Amino acid sequence: MSTNAYALNTTGTTAGLGREIRLRRLFGLDGRTVTVALDQAVPRGVAPRLASMAETYASIADGRPDAVTITKGIAGHLFGGNPAPIPWILKASMFSVDFHPTYDATIASVEDAIRLGADGVAVGISAGSSHQVAMLEMLNKVVEEAHVWGIPVVCHAYPSGELWGDRKGSTEAVLYASRAAAELGTDIVKTWYTGSAEEFRKVVAGTPAIVVAAGGAPAKNPRDVLEQAAAVVEAGGHGMTAGRNVWQAADPAAMVRALKAVIHDGVSPAEAEKLLTA
Repeated sequence: MSTNAYALNTTGTTAGLGREIRLRRLFGLDGRTVTVALDQAVPRGVAPRLASMAETYASIADGRPDAVTITKGIAGHLFGGNPAPIPWILKASMFSVDFHPTYDATIASVEDAIRLGADGVAVGISAGSSHQVAMLEMLNKVVEEAHVWGIPVVCHAYPSGELWGDRKGSTEAVLYASRAAAELGTDIVKTWYTGSAEEFRKVVAGTPAIVVAAGGAPAKNPRDVLEQAAAVVEAGGHGMTAGRNVWQAADPAAMVRALKAVIHDGVSPAEAEKLLTA
């Protein structure tokens, strides 16, 4: 066996190997991902398509996203007995826009992720809020425990805190939230899109972690979502995690395929949009 072949096995039998393999499941061979967020019933209310979760998941799974984000109480209903489960990320914390918008309550553990077969664990932080200290302590604890067991950590790092004032949503604020997550050892940072490839490039460049963009609020038309996906990739981002802009689409599977075309195949948003009516 050549020296180069030995060099490939840099993680040996350590937890690093488990982390590497699970990250490969969440990302394509190109290192990019189209992940669908199905964890939004508590944060934003039980929308009709979240009420009929099994049907909604089936429509999304038909498009074969790279991964989905889901809570532990729903996982069994979707993955139990499923012969072709999609790689998934366990959402382990939760906020609510109506009741606790800047505090992510712990709702699952790293142990749950291991026990349930998840490929990653996700927690959120509200940077710039009065709860920031507690959120960073929670994230640090999750990172330390997850990495012992070879589980990748995703941080939903949003500058949603009330202390930002009129700077909330600025590139400065997004970079701060994203960098804070990376400083604590997060593997994947999911954060707000900053409006253009030029501005999002600053976030990617300043974040020593895998950066993906959140899909954001429901877009006026699907083309806007595809344009955002193209800009994220142009900026050096590793893809997108979209919720409402996928599962509220007229054809969720077609929307997944269109996003995959843009993010993985470099198809233009105009060409990818044709997949929505094919």
